[in-house]
Amino acid sequence: MASSREPLNEYLLESDKQARIDTPIGDLSFTNNRLKDLSPLERINWAAETFNIGLYALTSAGVDSAYLIDHVARANQPVQVIHINTGFLPEETLEFRHTLESIYNFKAIEVGPSQEEIDYVKEQKLWLKDIEQYSQITKIEPLNRAIGSLGITALLTGIRGDQTANRSSLSYINYGQNGEFRISPFIDVSTYKVNRYITENHLPRNTIYYQGYGSVEDKQTMVPGVGREGRVRNECGLHNTKKR
Repeated sequence: MASSREPLNEYLLESDKQARIDTPIGDLSFTNNRLKDLSPLERINWAAETFNIGLYALTSAGVDSAYLIDHVARANQPVQVIHINTGFLPEETLEFRHTLESIYNFKAIEVGPSQEEIDYVKEQKLWLKDIEQYSQITKIEPLNRAIGSLGITALLTGIRGDQTANRSSLSYINYGQNGEFRISPFIDVSTYKVNRYITENHLPRNTIYYQGYGSVEDKQTMVPGVGREGRVRNECGLHNTKKR
């Protein structure tokens, strides 16, 4: 995905050199130690070189999702973008995804539950009865199917360590639940720096943000709040990792 946006200033970008790490990917501790010294953009370039067409980026079209998409665009690497449409997203979120697609000239691959699954969730009102099963059906299983059908070997995410306790324990590269690698180039980037980046580079936000929602969820599981307080639960299970 390429972008026609103007280059960032030196302070925000840190470096625009191509990142290369000559190391076996199996040694995650060594790889993570090397990734620590790279900028977020360099980490994305490294991931694109390492995983090639097997690398995809996952976006929620959330309040600060432009941060990830902007970096992927500036890396000028052929990274496809996935968006999970649970069937219950606010209209603002779908509109924001289209805004990002228009600005950065890409088309997201939309994945989600089947209509039969959506109907079942509605009938059972799973968001009230069983939030874990709700997340499993609307988010986790659709992503798992996409990882298999698309041949995804690595997934770029925009998660950050200061968002939740679980995320603070993650590294730059982790093992996913389906044999894929999870790449988190912004795991050590603060919310303050993300907000500054968005402001100084005039990036768009999901308009839900201006309605008092610090985080985007489904319509029936979203409440106003700062950061991830605007959710019924801090983690839905999408970013769970495992050891090998």
